[in-house]
Amino acid sequence: GGSTPAGVSGAALGVVALVALLIWAVLGIYQVDEQERGVVLRFGKYHDTIPPGLHWNPRFIDDVTRLNITKVRSATFKEIMLTQDENIVEVKLSVQYVITDPVKFALMVRDPERSLQHASQSALRHVVGGISMDMVLGRAQMASDIQDRLQEYLDLYQTGILVSKVTVDESKPPTQVQAAFDDVIKA
Repeated sequence: GGSTPAGVSGAALGVVALVALLIWAVLGIYQVDEQERGVVLRFGKYHDTIPPGLHWNPRFIDDVTRLNITKVRSATFKEIMLTQDENIVEVKLSVQYVITDPVKFALMVRDPERSLQHASQSALRHVVGGISMDMVLGRAQMASDIQDRLQEYLDLYQTGILVSKVTVDESKPPTQVQAAFDDVIKA
């Protein structure tokens, strides 16, 4: 009679293992939406980029990051800086962008949005620092120049970001010096 309980516990153990394996397999099923791409890391290293559709990955072995590559994202920055003719100017900038390379966006840079912020501020300072106050107040050409330089930086950093539009929302003397600037214009 001593072998029967061992046989039952062996069969029960087999059933438990089979149920656990089945649950593990079912948990690995996931959906990638039409506007998304999945970046798969296997044991922490890049393995594959997954297109839209229903997929399976081995749970706890693969890690899937889904990124929306069609969504237009935006960020706004405000900077106070000097123009080439040494006037102080405050510029408010809006950047619209999309993710063009999900692998670079997810893996090459620790924080792509922060890199975008730093690159935008750098591009803005470079462009504004190289033009006069009159040209800063004419915002269309400045926005185009900033966009070109910003895209160069983002490509250099390998962020996987494509800038779709840069808009200079506001360019004016800072509020602290606005009165003095108005006096100069009146004179």
